[in-house]
Amino acid sequence: MRFPNPSLSEYAINTAVVVLTLAVLQYTGWLSDDPAGLDPAFLAAVAVLFPAFSYLIALVVANVRSSAQ
Repeated sequence: MRFPNPSLSEYAINTAVVVLTLAVLQYTGWLSDDPAGLDPAFLAAVAVLFPAFSYLIALVVANVRSSAQ
């Protein structure tokens, strides 16, 4: 099994972009019927789960590539 060597700064930047994008979409009302309302629990969950799932996807990709060679 191969493990990816992630760049922590890249994960941090990608997570910040995703969370800020979702916050803007929530604030403008594109994600809910209540405009100008933010759900901090949802944003915190995304901030924790996004890097974890991104790493799991990178782990699968690294092992699929290594088994194909």
